Amino acid sequence: METYDALVIGSGHNGLAAAALLGDAGLRVAVLERSERIGGATVSERDRWPGYTISAASYVCSLLDPWLIERLDLRSHGYDAYRKDPASFTPLLDGRSLLLGADDTANGEEIARFDPADVAGFGAFEREATALGSALFERFADMEPRFAELEPSTRAAFEGSAASLVERHVRTPVLQATLATDGLIGTYCGPFDAGTGYVLAHHYAGRAFGVQGAWGFVRGGMGAISQALLSAAQARGVQAFTDAAVTRLLVEGDRVVGAVTEDGREFRARAILSNAHPVTTYRHLLGEAHLDDATACTLAQWQSIGPALKLNLALGELPNFLARPGTRLQPHHRATIHVAPDLAFLQRAHDDARSLGESREPMLECFMQTPTDPSLAPPGKHILSIFAQYFPYDRPGGWTEARRAAAAEKVIALLARYAPNIPNVVEAQQLLVAPDLEERFGLVGGHIFHGELLPGQIFERRFGVRAPVRGLYLCGSGTHPGGCVSGFPGRRAAQAVLADRVLA
Repeated sequence: METYDALVIGSGHNGLAAAALLGDAGLRVAVLERSERIGGATVSERDRWPGYTISAASYVCSLLDPWLIERLDLRSHGYDAYRKDPASFTPLLDGRSLLLGADDTANGEEIARFDPADVAGFGAFEREATALGSALFERFADMEPRFAELEPSTRAAFEGSAASLVERHVRTPVLQATLATDGLIGTYCGPFDAGTGYVLAHHYAGRAFGVQGAWGFVRGGMGAISQALLSAAQARGVQAFTDAAVTRLLVEGDRVVGAVTEDGREFRARAILSNAHPVTTYRHLLGEAHLDDATACTLAQWQSIGPALKLNLALGELPNFLARPGTRLQPHHRATIHVAPDLAFLQRAHDDARSLGESREPMLECFMQTPTDPSLAPPGKHILSIFAQYFPYDRPGGWTEARRAAAAEKVIALLARYAPNIPNVVEAQQLLVAPDLEERFGLVGGHIFHGELLPGQIFERRFGVRAPVRGLYLCGSGTHPGGCVSGFPGRRAAQAVLADRVLA
């Protein structure tokens, strides 16, 4: 038996953040990770394809807590992020395209080619979206989040749809769709569905680059965040154990006192923090008999059906887009690449999944970090990372090997309509459908946010950081403020542990 002050179950970035902060406070801390690799879904793989480093699951950065970066001095532990610019590129089949970035003048020229009136509208949208994101960011670290404390206009925007927020400002179809995708990523809703306004604002909440809502890449891939957090934690005395799958929590009286791993090892601590999904924590590790009625009700109603797949491709050359021809590096290759021509396309993609089991033409969000970080691939090669919706976890008939292969082929074929060279330059591929995300990363239902980020599952309606059993805390994305690589759930859990330790 091994004894610690605090025990963290799961080495996702939130668990590592919590462990590092507790270590920083002088506690003796251990992290138990079920897999052979630290980092959970924030991981870089260097052993799949020779010469490549793949951000297998999470792929971009924006919401990482600036306070956490400074408090743990993550830069000295290898964290190095840079802003993605241009921000987005949306090609169309008619040969036109839309490229948006940090340059207001260039944005205006791009938008004016479609509708000059939308130049001012885009500016108004950006101001509203960043204001909503800022309002969220200011509440991310709240220990007692309260949705009702937000301004009425802010609550109304969050409860509305992404489409209504976008349509209020701009009318160009491709511009509307480009902006609305931020309200859909990871969410099993269409752009006209209530609550997607919150998801859009959530994606504008980040300040990791000192600019509200800006997104970027982490040099070395997303695993560099986990490795920096691990290094910071170890520098503060934290021990990390891999291949240490926790099978149950130890409960004595009214308190959780430890955890037992698959190989029979017993770890005890005064505080147990679970970075696992709330369903895993409460249903499989703790047992529902220990839950109070409110938590049991939340658990029973929790929506955690993931709608997305992740497809990573090794390319022999850059995509050659019909709208902006050429395989030599151009600005649009550095941007988020959308297949999303209009709002109706996005809504059909969602509706197809609900009625047919998957989208006939899926929404695609694609990234290539290799043009700005060539160390991630062999010379002249690239990694194309594709996030595709909607391919839901619960599709009728399940996910057979044939259906997996067909899904990958569908995604590549759709992208090839815009960049015809793609099929012929794919040299390797990695496909993760929702059940794979569940099995590999513990994302129940394959949901990347540990459950929908929609009204009814945000702020105080997410799971509380303090479990209904003494000694147990949740530090993952099932708590406020939810998903994306932010570290806030880990920070809040560590602060709760330290507060309770003082009061004990």
